[in-house]
Formats: sequence, structure tokens, C-alpha cells
Amino acid sequence: MPILVANAPDALIELCGVNLLERLLRILQRLGFREAIVFSTTPRIFGAELAKRSWARDEISGRVISVQTGPLTPRRILEQSHAERVLIVPANIYCDARLLAALCAKGSSAVLVDSGPPQFLRSLIRNPCGPALVTRDFLFALSPAAPFFKELKNKVDDSKIDIVDAARENDYIVSMRRRVRPVCFSAPPEQNRREAERVILDSAQNGTLDLPAYLHAPIETAIISLLCKTRITPNQITMAGFIIGCSATVAFALGREGFGIIAALVFGLVDGLDGKQSRVKIETTERGKWEHQLDYLIENSWWLAIAFHLWRSGQFPNAFYCLALLVTSHLLTEFAKRRVKMARGRLLDDVAPFDRGFRLIAARRNVYVWILAIGLWLNAFPQSYAFICGWAAVSAAVHLMRSVLICSTVSRRVVDRRF
Repeated sequence: MPILVANAPDALIELCGVNLLERLLRILQRLGFREAIVFSTTPRIFGAELAKRSWARDEISGRVISVQTGPLTPRRILEQSHAERVLIVPANIYCDARLLAALCAKGSSAVLVDSGPPQFLRSLIRNPCGPALVTRDFLFALSPAAPFFKELKNKVDDSKIDIVDAARENDYIVSMRRRVRPVCFSAPPEQNRREAERVILDSAQNGTLDLPAYLHAPIETAIISLLCKTRITPNQITMAGFIIGCSATVAFALGREGFGIIAALVFGLVDGLDGKQSRVKIETTERGKWEHQLDYLIENSWWLAIAFHLWRSGQFPNAFYCLALLVTSHLLTEFAKRRVKMARGRLLDDVAPFDRGFRLIAARRNVYVWILAIGLWLNAFPQSYAFICGWAAVSAAVHLMRSVLICSTVSRRVVDRRF
């Protein structure tokens, strides 16, 4: 059972379009909680806040408890919650979801600290950071009427409670192919608001990109810094991208290569926005997990449409043979990547420096579109299509060889450990 300690105005400070209380509730919902208690000295304000419709937290309910006088005490916590374990979080903080998940995974009472705060956030990070997981037995052992957070700090100082150290948590995110330092910091003053938002925006950026994506990244971040403060949802961005992608397909099929490439370039930019918007605003959904499959369908419709146009126009009679080579190469690449992920627990593109370097130019949608754009500019569009299909085959061969090497190395290590 999570308990949020919320007081105005700090808990209602907005970062990237979402106030701190709302952000915590969205995180708690995605951690599996369906109910939360909100202790507040301003219950009317937070009652009105929780009454607002929010689709991003519609599966978690909040119950506001008025705390008219004095600080939160162990007695008040025990009176309002009969759960064996209670997650207590000040609502005036920004906290990475991984840190709250690490607290929830503890079998005993624990508190969050940060033994090595990043330099640019030291003025905002306090120790203990605030969030704590406590058991009923732990609460009964505290002084009933003493301020809870003061008692908690005393336990930390006396080393009588376990800690979760943000500086020592695993900061590698497999799906994002990069390290993102988890942080927990207090509501920033107005002069530090932009710096705090920059932390959130940076944490939403994927790593180990191809060359075109490195150019897209700062543009996407600049756009998201504005979009996150609107009501535009990730799913709406996905639908806009779908329309743009389908426009490219139609243009390629009709032989409008120039319009098709422009639409494909715009799609490449828009495609990165929905994921960033969902991560920045904690608006991930089950439907969002299918977004990559939709992208894959769209981009393959481009290669099919181009092959159809080149074959029908007589510019490239063997276009469908090249298309078959491209699709087969993609399937082999996916097979290689799946094997490596099973063996190493991380994506093939980010296993070693060679893989990260090859990712820059490896056969991918963005790289294909650039090659096709150059081919169109040189008046060699059919040749550029043949080139991307050949490059797909070369990339697949490289990925398969790397898969064999990586998986065989892992197998040897397993055998060595057994003996």
C-alpha cells in the first residue's frame, strides 16, 4: 500500500507537463498498485486534484486523509493502513520508477539514499531521499507520536534500516541500449526548473543510434519539450505517423519518389516522438507496445511499393527478387538479435564497440531512406534500391557472424563454470 505525503504547492509543481503528485501516481499504477492514500494538510486541494480525469492513472484510486496539525507520525500511518508493508513517498519529489521498484522488491524495511549524487543535481538531492518501504513491525518499534521522517533519518544514521542506494542501482536499460542514472530529487525552485526538466527529457532518449537518428535526436527532444506540455497523447502521435507513413507508401507506388522520400524522412522524425512522449509523461500503454510492429509493417510497405513501381515501369524488372532478398535479410537479422538477447540479456547492437560502431551504418529504415534520397538526387533511384537490398544482405551476414561469436563465447563460459 503506497502512502503519499502531499502538501501544496510543492507537490503540484509541474515538470514536463505533469505535476509531481500525478507523476508518482502514474508510476505507482505501472508498478501494480491500484490504491494509494494521500496524507495532506490541504485535503481540499488534493481532493480536487485526484478528482480530475486522467487516463494515464485511471487504474489507481486515491484516498485523501486530512492531517490538520503536526507532521506525519507512525501512529497515523498505522491507523490508516493495515497493510503489512507500506511504501511511503513524499509527493514533492521526482523519483525514477526503477528506484521505487527496487524499494518494493526489498523483503525488509528500507529507505532510499543517494551516496553519490550527480554534480548538477546535488542542490536538489537530500539524504535520505524520502521514499521508504516499512513494515508494520518497524512502525510499531518507532515512537508513536514522533515525526515519521525524523525517526526514519535516525534509523539511517544508526544503520538500523536497510538502504537502497541510487548510486549503486543498475543503470543499464536494455530496451533503450544505454545507461540512464536513476535519480530522486526534491521539487526544484523556479530557477532550477529547466535543469530538472532537462534530466527528464534526457532520460527518454534511446542510445546506440544509427547516423540519421543522431541528427533526429536533438530535434525530437526540442519538439517533445513543447509537446509534453500539451494534451497530445503518444497514441495520437502514433496515428499521425501512421498517416504519414501510408502517404509515403502511396507516393512510392505511384512513382512519386520525391514526395515519398520526404514523407519517409518526416516519418523517421515523428516515429521517435511517441516513445519519448510516453516515457517523459509516464503515459505508456499496452497498445503502445505494438507500435514497433506497426512501424515494421509501414516500412515494409514502402519497399514493396517501390518494388512494384520499378517493376511496373520497367526500370528494374528484377525488383521483386531484390525485395525477397531484403525481407529474408531482415528475418535473419532478427533471428541473430534474438539469439544474442537470450544469451547475453542485451541487444546485439550494444554488446561491444564493434556492434555499436556498425549500428551507425547498418541496414535500417533511416539508412535506407538516406540512400534512396541520394539515389534520387543522382538520378539513380533503381540502382539505389538494389543497393539497399544488397546492404541488407551484408548487414545480415555481419549480424549472424557476430551472433555466432557472442553465443559461442557465452557457451564456453557456462562450460568453464561447470568444471
